[in-house]
Amino acid sequence: MKYFLLLVLTTSLLFPTPSQSNTNHFGEGGVFELDLGDSEIPLTPKQEREQKLLEEKLKKKREK
Repeated sequence: MKYFLLLVLTTSLLFPTPSQSNTNHFGEGGVFELDLGDSEIPLTPKQEREQKLLEEKLKKKREK
């Protein structure tokens, strides 16, 4: 038992576990970039209505 305890202590001193204090995954700049490529996020029904209204307003302005 003493041998096992000595082995565990020696191993923990020779091979320490890495510290988890640095958990900043945003890089040094502090900016997180997510590249979605060409994917599109679908609009909510409210956003679709707003988009239609904006398109109609632009169409009316062009006709004038």
